[in-house]
Amino acid sequence: MTNPNQIVGQVKIKIDGDPQESKPGAVLEIGGATRTAQRGDYQAGAFSEETAESKVTFTLLTKRGVSLSAIRAIDNATITFETDTGKVWIIRNAYSAEPPVLTAGGEGAACVFQGPPAEELN
Repeated sequence: MTNPNQIVGQVKIKIDGDPQESKPGAVLEIGGATRTAQRGDYQAGAFSEETAESKVTFTLLTKRGVSLSAIRAIDNATITFETDTGKVWIIRNAYSAEPPVLTAGGEGAACVFQGPPAEELN
């Protein structure tokens, strides 16, 4: 069991169960309800609601054998975002939202995936 004082420091990202070698700094936007204020003439406090997609952004280490074309083609994957505190999020039916952007000099490839709102497993 992790220490209750530990905060998220590292994450493991998997695409269809395949671990991705990512650099530090991955970002998860869990998606879900987005509320917009709606005002009346003499009233405030009402809102309308939309559902926002989830989004995972990470930088992939681009070693020999990594296919950015294969990453770009992903359109129905399960993405797992597991933190070192034990929290796990899953995005089902995820897709590559943007073509990966490769930067030389050891920077890696920026990858962006989106899908329905993420599910928190624990």
